[in-house]
Amino acid sequence: MGVRINIDVLGSLSLYSDQGQATPTAPKERKVLALLLMSHSRVVPVSQLVEELWHDSPPKTALTALQTYILNIRRSIAVNFGLPQRVVSGELLQTKSMGYVFHTESCAFDLAEFRRLEAAGRLALRAGDQADAVRQLQRADDLWQGAALVDVERGLPLQAEVSGLEQSRQAARGLRIETVLRIGRHEEVLSELASLVLRHPFDEHLHAYYMLALQRSGRRPQALEVFHRLRRAMNDELGLEPSPDLQRLQQEILSSATPHRRPERHLEAAGAPSSDARRRDDLLQRTRLGALPPAV
Repeated sequence: MGVRINIDVLGSLSLYSDQGQATPTAPKERKVLALLLMSHSRVVPVSQLVEELWHDSPPKTALTALQTYILNIRRSIAVNFGLPQRVVSGELLQTKSMGYVFHTESCAFDLAEFRRLEAAGRLALRAGDQADAVRQLQRADDLWQGAALVDVERGLPLQAEVSGLEQSRQAARGLRIETVLRIGRHEEVLSELASLVLRHPFDEHLHAYYMLALQRSGRRPQALEVFHRLRRAMNDELGLEPSPDLQRLQQEILSSATPHRRPERHLEAAGAPSSDARRRDDLLQRTRLGALPPAV
């Protein structure tokens, strides 16, 4: 196309290039573009777009209105990026049988890059390169500038796409933190976990990781206080107790009377795991609470 198009959905919706901005301002056009981008390079049926725009009460003019929104998005791209209309409709936002598809292969697209880095991190774990896995997963997390499509009004189809993406983000983040803890770099994630447990006050996985990171940093009283704070919040606001797995982790930390020692990472990398590493992995099994993806 001759123009490098940039697309952001991991935060605010943005469609731009060196030539200018082409992000729609009309709410319905933003919804259409957002759903097409979340399903990038896959055909989105007209019926799904209609449901996104009008739920179960579409007007009689729904198809005509949708065609107008698509036309306006194409026109904005063509005008603001200096592209011919035929290029935009033929290579970028195509009409297909019963639907539309937005091709992002030639674009700088933060969602596609997130998927690529997430896959690279998992591949590095399977290859046994935990340090590289952490690097790739950290780069994936750094792409996020807030909640996905935070400034776009969402119908049910778009909300389903965003919810699935947020689950992927949480799984990748959990995998990274777990790997950081496994290789003994627990102090690197202390401040991040402190912030995360405040933003997600009932997320037992994050609290478990935070407890373990504190315990491995020689801060057992603080680790236990994290558990007690979560228990009070769950009791007061939800009428629930922490899960048995989290309670077992609390008991494990409570009974760990030996002083903290820095893991011998070089010995672990060179051969059989040290007893320190085995204890850490045993705690990580408890921390995972049976719900996070395996690390390898």
